[in-house]
Amino acid sequence: MDSQLEQLEMTIRQRAQALADKHLQAAQQERDKILAESDKRLQQREEREIEIAKAAAEQEYRRRVQASEIKMQAHLDQLRWALVQSLVTDLHEQLKQLSQQDNAYINLLKQYLKNAAQLFDEIDLVVEVNADDYERFQWEQILKDSVPDKRCTLSASRDNFTGGLLVRNQADRIRVNNTFEGLLTRLENELYQIITAQLFASAMPTRNL
Repeated sequence: MDSQLEQLEMTIRQRAQALADKHLQAAQQERDKILAESDKRLQQREEREIEIAKAAAEQEYRRRVQASEIKMQAHLDQLRWALVQSLVTDLHEQLKQLSQQDNAYINLLKQYLKNAAQLFDEIDLVVEVNADDYERFQWEQILKDSVPDKRCTLSASRDNFTGGLLVRNQADRIRVNNTFEGLLTRLENELYQIITAQLFASAMPTRNL
């Protein structure tokens, strides 16, 4: 009887041990599963944070590059405008010197007058010059040599310009501004384009690096 009882207790203990081992193994597997999932979530979170950090860094980099380009563009615009103004000043001085050379200046005035008069259908025109030139030259001969087919009335202009001339019809509806100031104004855009092209041409090797 005692032997049977002992055998029963041993069987119970073995089954209990087996059940405990089974539950322990299941618990271990569940633990490993939880840890693996946790590691996976942690890795995914780290990867997301890295991507977010990369995106933020890329955005900041683009912002800084854009700000730098805007600043550089503003500097280039200032440089181009300064160069244009410098060239206009130099040209103005050269034209002023030219106006002191009688023969060359008279020939230039004749050419200006001839070119302007060709744009008018009218016979009667008004030619405006500055006060100094009005008193300085024999305009009757200049007008006759330049536009013999037109009847030109000479006038001292109320506008303040250093040289050249302005041609208009009697009704003052059509005006051709061949003054030095008018010439320089028309040249400003062209000078700006030339300077811009030269600046960008010289900057290309650096921009391509």
